[in-house]
Amino acid sequence: MHNMSTQYKTYGQFNAFSVTGRIFNAEIVSGVNGDFLAVTVITNLKDGDEGVTVTFNNSNGLIKLFNDGWLPNGRIVTVTGHIDSVRETYETKTGELKLLQRPQIHLTQVNAQLGPMPADKAPQASNKGRTVVRPSQAAQQLAVTPEDAYAEDSADKAYQELSAEAAATL
Repeated sequence: MHNMSTQYKTYGQFNAFSVTGRIFNAEIVSGVNGDFLAVTVITNLKDGDEGVTVTFNNSNGLIKLFNDGWLPNGRIVTVTGHIDSVRETYETKTGELKLLQRPQIHLTQVNAQLGPMPADKAPQASNKGRTVVRPSQAAQQLAVTPEDAYAEDSADKAYQELSAEAAATL
């Protein structure tokens, strides 16, 4: 009887693991080969479970995004990569074996797609240059024809007059 692993060559590089979760932690770490970003994503494998953590390191473009504030805790990301290791335990400094709070999957060769930011971290839209127009005033704005818009900046004049009238009614 032959063992299947001796009959067929295995190709781990064809396997990929994808998961969507929230950034649980991201920090820049100094290593032997320079600085890199260590990212931990938390996700649930089924409803109501404690979740698992998915970790990966990146020394490319994600560091700049992190430094610019675009990778806060809570941001949704989808990561795809190759499973490097899976563990449920860790060893303390005294050599005691303990369970992790959540199982951990470590990925290599990761591709990350960014999703929505947490509501409290999302950039707010600027209100600069926006004007509120009442429905009764909208008809007046539509009264400016394209010909009028090109003739002696009458569109700008009409807009300024309309804005002045709107400000006076507030």
